[in-house]
Amino acid sequence: MAKAQHRRETRWGRRSQLRPITSLRRVRNCGTPLDPDGGVTLALTTGEDGSRSAGYSGLASCGSVWSCPQCAAKIATRRADELSKVMRAVDGAGGSAFLLTLTMRHSRGDRLGLSKDERARLRRLEENRSLYEAANANHWDFDEREAEAEAIEENTLRQARGCWDVLSDAWARVTSGGAWQADQELFGGLLGWARVVEVTDGDNGWHVHVHALLCFGAQVSAELVAGSVGARMFARWRGALERKGFDASDDHGWDLRRVQLGDGDLADYFTKIAHEVTGSHRKEGQRAGGRTPMQLLADAVDTYEESAMARWWEWEQSSEGRRQLTWSTGRRDLRRLAMLGEEATDEDIAAEDLDADSRLALSGDTWDCVQRNNRACELLSVAENDGLDAARTWLKDRGLLWSDAPTPPLRR
Repeated sequence: MAKAQHRRETRWGRRSQLRPITSLRRVRNCGTPLDPDGGVTLALTTGEDGSRSAGYSGLASCGSVWSCPQCAAKIATRRADELSKVMRAVDGAGGSAFLLTLTMRHSRGDRLGLSKDERARLRRLEENRSLYEAANANHWDFDEREAEAEAIEENTLRQARGCWDVLSDAWARVTSGGAWQADQELFGGLLGWARVVEVTDGDNGWHVHVHALLCFGAQVSAELVAGSVGARMFARWRGALERKGFDASDDHGWDLRRVQLGDGDLADYFTKIAHEVTGSHRKEGQRAGGRTPMQLLADAVDTYEESAMARWWEWEQSSEGRRQLTWSTGRRDLRRLAMLGEEATDEDIAAEDLDADSRLALSGDTWDCVQRNNRACELLSVAENDGLDAARTWLKDRGLLWSDAPTPPLRR
């Protein structure tokens, strides 16, 4: 215990005087009770298949899928449900689905990516450069010194771009151009795609990669799709990376396999994310690529170790404002195929209350104790695995107050 306390006080100073774990104000406020008295509700719903889903209501939400365990689990659960409906719709249309993974080589010294403000500034500088070029071509007056200064700033920001920024450029190149247009007409036609960005932190730095669900209108083998569409997508991917000073391995830079619902597809991926985040042993079972962001957060919270804190702050700044899941649009809209309607934002999903079969009201003191001891995810896991009776026992064993809460009628 003394050694652990010493580690926390060395270098960073005493814990009470440290910089907050999160540097994002909205994330810091997430999970605070909306009720002035501080009470919140633990809600539990049971699906037709007997599976349980638990959540808290009466709390402020931040909607950060990248930096907030509470919101990330809730959003992942919704995305898993949406993607399950997509997989069923593809199967109903007689089509086939494939999971394409695209990776890039990286090293410990590679930056993860520009911050939200830096990305916005770079876009503004690019717009200004276009205006300066138009003014110069038309012999209009403009401030040449300002244009030169902005050109230097733009080049500096471009040089500072990291793995995630390059990945975004490479994916845009993969899904554009004449070759991509031709690929979409094969195998009964591309019904659409959904793309997820995944990031882990390992010994060799940030491991940033893409998982893309490709859905075609006909039944076709993985070998045939991999040897044609998959190989060409990887060629465009690698070419785009090389133009930015990065690379991808021929042997390990990509993978394509056929998937079915619950068999390693994106719905299954999001279900696993939800369980990883809410699981009480979230630091165990790290992936081959290294720590997930939530495992990195757990290390930072538990140890305040310098490198873990620095990596977490870099993660927060670089991930803010980026989308985790994106969809193809237009006539290849998978959401329309599955009749999902307009996509809700991460913030909207996080702010929704769970339609529940049963509820427990937690007092303000109870919630404060659960939060201070970082046990909110553990309580959710107990409720989901063993029901509200187990949650009552969990609270009673810790001397925490609760009461049965009235359950409002389910929304239709």
